[in-house]
Amino acid sequence: MRVLVRNLREDEEGVASTVGTLMALLVFLSFLSMIVNQYVPVWMKDSEEAHMTGALGQFGGLKGAIDLQILSSQLAKSDYVPITTSSGVTLGAEGVPIFATPTVGTLSSDADAGPFTVQFDYLIHTPSGADLRTRVREQSNGSIVLDVPNRYNPPQKIVYENGAVIRSQSDGQIIRAQPTFQVTRVNNSLRIGFDIVSLYGSGSASGSSTEVVNSRLFASDLQTYDLFPNNAVIWINHTSPYGLAWFRFFNNTMAGLSVAGTYSSSPLDQSFTARIGALVVYRVTVSFLPALFQYITRVEIHNNPAIMPLASFRLQHAQVQIGIGEAPENALK
Repeated sequence: MRVLVRNLREDEEGVASTVGTLMALLVFLSFLSMIVNQYVPVWMKDSEEAHMTGALGQFGGLKGAIDLQILSSQLAKSDYVPITTSSGVTLGAEGVPIFATPTVGTLSSDADAGPFTVQFDYLIHTPSGADLRTRVREQSNGSIVLDVPNRYNPPQKIVYENGAVIRSQSDGQIIRAQPTFQVTRVNNSLRIGFDIVSLYGSGSASGSSTEVVNSRLFASDLQTYDLFPNNAVIWINHTSPYGLAWFRFFNNTMAGLSVAGTYSSSPLDQSFTARIGALVVYRVTVSFLPALFQYITRVEIHNNPAIMPLASFRLQHAQVQIGIGEAPENALK
């Protein structure tokens, strides 16, 4: 029996098309990998940086709107009619379509956060000719926080607190828009002006869209005190996670008095004490509370009639209702 053996003929056309397809896929995947690993992080980092810079400016606009309401109430006095101002805040950064999701931020208002207290004694003249020592104590609360857990940049917070706009992240915090606090030296005496702002209302919104923050000033009280006991001390106390920013702000502002002093620090505390001779003119301290993850900032300004007396203290307390998104700004909470 004869066995026929058929010779198989080689055909390279199929191999060539397969190799070509694989090479095309390899080039496409390499290009896609380069975009995901190289370009997308750069795009998102730039997008997050631009968003945080823009949000800082939007918080500056919010501060300006509240400041203008306070100024209007001073000018109008008893004829002031409360108005509502609206400020837009972009919560997060938009992502790169297909390749990266948006960076989501959270905007919230807390009426109990960041309390400020101001306390001091002053004298009231009585008909009998004796001076009555009276204690003043004012307190403000409330903060608005934009919390953005950035993925390509350090997570950051933009905060409105007591008339200041603060930028905070893990490696530092700083006041970018200053509140009303002024200490001037006139004829070797001290003139002080300070505004405290209470925020009412609570609400929050999350996402990457733009939300509206409504603000309405409904009360404002301005008092000026110009007669103090010899041993009077003006105390300003503040508790919040942003104490380092406030410590730096108060210290830099008071440095304009050009009074020499001593700085001291420990792992959790910082302090600067300004003296003329043995007498304390002012002291600024900050202490960290690890259990609460907050700072206590204290400012004390002494009345020293012999060397630098307190001439006047202008204190204004403004009360503002806040509404975020659909939350009403005319309902106290």
